[in-house]
Amino acid sequence: MAHIPPLAALSAFEATVRLGGFARAAAELNVSTSAVSHRIRALERDLGARLLERSTGIGGIQVTPAGARLLPAVERALLALENACTEIKGIKNRLTVSANLPFSTMWLPRRLADFAKVHPGYSINAIIQPDEPDFSRHPIDLAIVYAPAKQIRTDDVVLLAEHVFPVCSPDLTPVTSDFFRRHRLLQEECEGSPELDWKSWASDLELPGDVESRVIRYASFSQVVAAALDGAGLALGRSPLIDSELASGRLVRIEPFTPRLASWRFVARSGVGRPHRLVEPLIEFLRSEATVEGETDLPKTGRSRGGDA
Repeated sequence: MAHIPPLAALSAFEATVRLGGFARAAAELNVSTSAVSHRIRALERDLGARLLERSTGIGGIQVTPAGARLLPAVERALLALENACTEIKGIKNRLTVSANLPFSTMWLPRRLADFAKVHPGYSINAIIQPDEPDFSRHPIDLAIVYAPAKQIRTDDVVLLAEHVFPVCSPDLTPVTSDFFRRHRLLQEECEGSPELDWKSWASDLELPGDVESRVIRYASFSQVVAAALDGAGLALGRSPLIDSELASGRLVRIEPFTPRLASWRFVARSGVGRPHRLVEPLIEFLRSEATVEGETDLPKTGRSRGGDA
């Protein structure tokens, strides 16, 4: 134990490497940039080896062979300390997950309950968040974000894609020759998602020319589904979000029309710091749920986790 350097110095070294610079490490550790630099220099003197090469160019730092040898041991030690301390405090026994309203109410609830069964020592807190949260201000461990496929980031983990097709309450069937003329068209706000706009289906469905006058617009997909379940009109359903309604027969597909791949994806994002120990297991569990049900064929690793989906 006499040969172990001060914890503050080891923590400064780990944070600087993980975050890619002294300033970011200082912000996380709530100290000055110079304090971080001094701690790392003291650590290097103590060990008699250079751990980081400083650079004023892009990147800022580079880990030396000695630093690369030390880093994994420091990471394991700090993580073990953090887990022990936070479990004693009862903080990290709670996993907080955020998602938008449709995902939170239609697809996620049962999956979180199933995941909780195999992790009985943890409390899972599911909250509704329409956009990506500010992880520095909100205690959220994992955010499930609805993002345009063309704007998915390289560090995103794609959970699932959606397919869109017309649906309605069985009370409105059977489909007759004037079916789409007799019923109202239910639609959510769909900027950047042409497949969710009834006008893009006009030719396939032989809709009347005054499509816009027949549309009832809603702020969210949850409202569209609620209206469709009540028989208020025809909706453009998003699978897998409505799969339970289809399986129960409360909604039915209007045949025969080829489903269209949605323009957006549900992706998993977490903060910059060390993640909750259940974040990665939960991501893998949700991905396996989607894959088992045939909801996505996106690879689990590599560029496709976030790039051009």
